[in-house]
Amino acid sequence: MSHSHYRTPHTTGSGTSNPGADPRSGPDRPGRARRRPLPLTAGLAGALALTLALSACGDSGSSPSDPDTGPTIQIQGVSEGAVLNEPVTILITASPSGTSVTAELNGAPFRSGDTVGRAGSYTLEVEAFRGGRTTSETVRFSLEPTGERAMTFTLFDLGPQSAGGGGDAILLADSSSLGFQYGLVDAGPFADRPGLSIDDLDFRFVADQLLAMGVDTLEFVQLTHPHMDHVGGLTDVLRDIHVRYFVYNGQVRNFIRYQEAMVLAEQRADSVFVPSEPWVFELGGPSGIRTTHIPGLPFYLGRHTNSGRELNEGSLGTLVEFDGVRLFLTGDGEDEANLRWRSQFPELSGDLDILKVGHHGANNAIFDDRTGFTSTRSSWLEHTTPQVMVVSANGTTHPRIRANQRMTEVPNAELYCTNVHGTIRVRVVGGAWTVTTERNADMDCVPGADAPT
Repeated sequence: MSHSHYRTPHTTGSGTSNPGADPRSGPDRPGRARRRPLPLTAGLAGALALTLALSACGDSGSSPSDPDTGPTIQIQGVSEGAVLNEPVTILITASPSGTSVTAELNGAPFRSGDTVGRAGSYTLEVEAFRGGRTTSETVRFSLEPTGERAMTFTLFDLGPQSAGGGGDAILLADSSSLGFQYGLVDAGPFADRPGLSIDDLDFRFVADQLLAMGVDTLEFVQLTHPHMDHVGGLTDVLRDIHVRYFVYNGQVRNFIRYQEAMVLAEQRADSVFVPSEPWVFELGGPSGIRTTHIPGLPFYLGRHTNSGRELNEGSLGTLVEFDGVRLFLTGDGEDEANLRWRSQFPELSGDLDILKVGHHGANNAIFDDRTGFTSTRSSWLEHTTPQVMVVSANGTTHPRIRANQRMTEVPNAELYCTNVHGTIRVRVVGGAWTVTTERNADMDCVPGADAPT
């Protein structure tokens, strides 16, 4: 299935923190942050190898063994003022032997041999020390992508699993001449058939999918809320793939899969935090994918709860923008979360092109009355005005009958669901998007076979 659309560029108004700022700048980042410094590297193959030998006083004739001079710094890969169009590996050495070297890139610790692959401007500061003498050098350079740039949104089909209404696992990919940059939202387990017990679900599914795609680094992982069908696969993701930022809503819950994921996040992610205000991240750099992560509805986050509704309503919401196209991710947000998003963050949640429908196409995520019995009005759909809706559903209990019917009534909108179409991908280039499905391209979404209403 292939549909192309063009989106007129839209400018987001106020309501986000530090728009346009480098999201890796620790002092300006809202929420609770880890103490561990965040290296600004990308784990991709480097290309450039230029050697710059610099002495303490700038005397190119000085010998490294001359006791009257400081150590000599050698930097390979970048030079002052360089503008690079592909990832670069930077090597730093110093002579004579026994010299101690430290380096920072944009204020964060940097290791020789690391690769920089994210668009932006950089300042590399190197200091070498030996025998009471110190040499320092600063190199400024930038990475700018060239050629076609694209965003790919992938909603994985997690099968007819019984851990929830269908689970969520969403991968965002920014691609350019600098390579790929990835962000992940949720990671539920997979079932290849209905009726499997929790113990028989495939919790490695998302990690294995990412590894098969060559993903070795995730710029961010967001857990929208701690339900099994959203958190179940995160432990394997965290074990196998480097995660820079781990973002979650701060929900209090004594649920073993959630607790295991949080322990691993603290151990393995570079930074773990709860956003206290909308947090902006630029995936792939200033001209790449821009995500705005909205804090969860605070009413229930401090409660030790197993209430499905309370956990759902605390879901983080995320606006994704690229090339003028606007996509909103809802987690399992129901009517209370929808009301908060459209009333308190209207510029971040309205006028959408693509909507990831909340709670697997449940009635309580669509209708003002939560059921569709007394009224079929959906202030949420009226506010978001999506041209494309995507639903992650198990095909048994979800989507719900009334919700599915109401979504088909949205004017000039397309509806896709994983229970019919399998994994769904949306590719955006130049303000136009194309939707492709794993199967059943010509079929319409249908309610779950056991959906009661």
